[in-house]
Amino acid sequence: MSSEVKKNEPKPAAISQTPAAPKPAASPAARQSPVPKQPLPGSQPQGRRNFFKFIAAVGGILGITPFIPFGSFFTASASIGKQEGQRILLPDGTYANVKTFPPDSAVIFPYPRTGDERFDSEPFRRFELIRLAPAEGGDKNNVSSFRAYSMVCVHLWCLWDYKAGRQVRDPKTGKTIVGNIECPCHGSNYRVHDGVAIYGPAALQTPPNNALPMLDLSIDSEGYIVVNPPTYTVDRNGIIGYGRKVKA
Repeated sequence: MSSEVKKNEPKPAAISQTPAAPKPAASPAARQSPVPKQPLPGSQPQGRRNFFKFIAAVGGILGITPFIPFGSFFTASASIGKQEGQRILLPDGTYANVKTFPPDSAVIFPYPRTGDERFDSEPFRRFELIRLAPAEGGDKNNVSSFRAYSMVCVHLWCLWDYKAGRQVRDPKTGKTIVGNIECPCHGSNYRVHDGVAIYGPAALQTPPNNALPMLDLSIDSEGYIVVNPPTYTVDRNGIIGYGRKVKA
């Protein structure tokens, strides 16, 4: 019985001895150049999203700027510290004195000075004391020889510097001025006598946005140069970063 079952069983199919054809190898270029992943619909690279956020924020600020009281907005950092008469402290720890401060020179100082380096280094409280060149009246030992202007350029808020000995032509009078206030960012030049822009983009701005804010000075009985308490309005000492009205 068992032998008959075996005779009737189907025989297994013969296994082909022919090897399968190998798959074609991928070219080196195909192996090294994977298809870049495409961003999901509606998605943007992070840098681009941040850029548009920045533009939106700036646009929002510019949109509300006309409604902000400039006196409080631009002098926020300078509000820390008393607006009081202060002698001008020099980097060497001494005070500026009319007897020793040389003509046609300048020094940076903070006002109001707090004694805290974090506050005293803020750009909006940085001023530059200038003693005019002798040709501009700086040889007199009185307060008329000195100027103290905010270092924040009224164009785009870069910090300018005084160039001793630099000669420039005053476009208003045609006379040559010795000593010049220059902004390194966009080339605005300010007349050293009154802080009014005479060249560069700041000179194209309308008053009072074309003149540097300044501090009133006096000289005490010992010859020290003193900053008098300012009034930050466009009609008086000006508004830092915004400008000052100068009488024609």
